[in-house]
Amino acid sequence: MTDIQLSTETMKYIRMATQMIHVDILDCVQEDDLLVFVVRKGHLGAAIGKKAKNLERLRNVFKKTIKFVEKDNDRNRFIQNLCKPYKVESVTLSGDDTSPVAQVKVNASEKSRLIGKGGRNIELIRKLARRHHNIRDVQVK
Repeated sequence: MTDIQLSTETMKYIRMATQMIHVDILDCVQEDDLLVFVVRKGHLGAAIGKKAKNLERLRNVFKKTIKFVEKDNDRNRFIQNLCKPYKVESVTLSGDDTSPVAQVKVNASEKSRLIGKGGRNIELIRKLARRHHNIRDVQVK
């Protein structure tokens, strides 16, 4: 994992969210009206909360769309977690081991939604993959 640098504002979001939902948050990425929190493996359910109560509380406090991603030390599973809720058929890594390129295969009907309007979703996936596993690029097939 590369060193993750957090802005003061991002640290504030992590601190506030951790205090509210009582889950250890490893990272946070802010993109316009979206906050993506990376939580420890096995803590995704607790982060979302029963009947998505924690998710709703954070939405109301931050006035932003909130997404949680479960951290995984396995690169392929982490990429799959980043792509949720879309069903990933396969993830293949190519290139050198120090900074590989990930190819994500999804159903053709979900490809455009995974990429997002103006490539917004795929850019966020690339950013988090680079931050946590030094993956140079993520391509959708």
